[in-house]
Amino acid sequence: MVKREARTRFFFFSGSFLLLLVCLLVTPTSATAPQAKKTVPAQNEPRQQGPVARAADVPQTLEPRQQDRRPAIRASRDERRTAARGGRIRLTEREMELLARLVYAEGRGEPYEGQVAIAAVVLNRVESPQFPNTVREVIFAPNAFSPVKDGHLSQKTNDTARKAVRDAVNGMDPSRGSLYFYNPKTATSEWIRTRPQTVRIANHVFAR
Repeated sequence: MVKREARTRFFFFSGSFLLLLVCLLVTPTSATAPQAKKTVPAQNEPRQQGPVARAADVPQTLEPRQQDRRPAIRASRDERRTAARGGRIRLTEREMELLARLVYAEGRGEPYEGQVAIAAVVLNRVESPQFPNTVREVIFAPNAFSPVKDGHLSQKTNDTARKAVRDAVNGMDPSRGSLYFYNPKTATSEWIRTRPQTVRIANHVFAR
């Protein structure tokens, strides 16, 4: 009788132990609830910010739209060619005004003929292959004219200087084709004195 009870207890505890072992192996040890799987973006794929763009919102080309193109720029009145010298040189109104400023700076106090000659020298340089081919480039060439070199080429001019420029553009050339002029009383360059002289008008000597 005692042996039977002992065997019963042995089987009972053995069965309980096996049942507990099975429960431990089958039941997960973590008591936390299962979490949803997170999606990790690809390493080179940028994260999207804000609402997702629809396919209709994405432009199909990188070229600018027709309506976004800048309209053609019209030339201002100052840039229009308004005067021609013997069919060879064409000047804009702005160039004529710039030349009048130089004539005023170099020739104020000189007779009208001398002012026309100064303008003619500039135009002769434009025509010459030895110099630049625009009025602006000729006037602002390094060491070309003392008012520009000294910073005295201001906005000042007058009607006489403008008329002298127009006459020079129309073909008057009291300098007789000269490319240089200087005042022998104030000139410091010995080289300019070696140039062949063409004419002297008041205080200026003109040369080639």
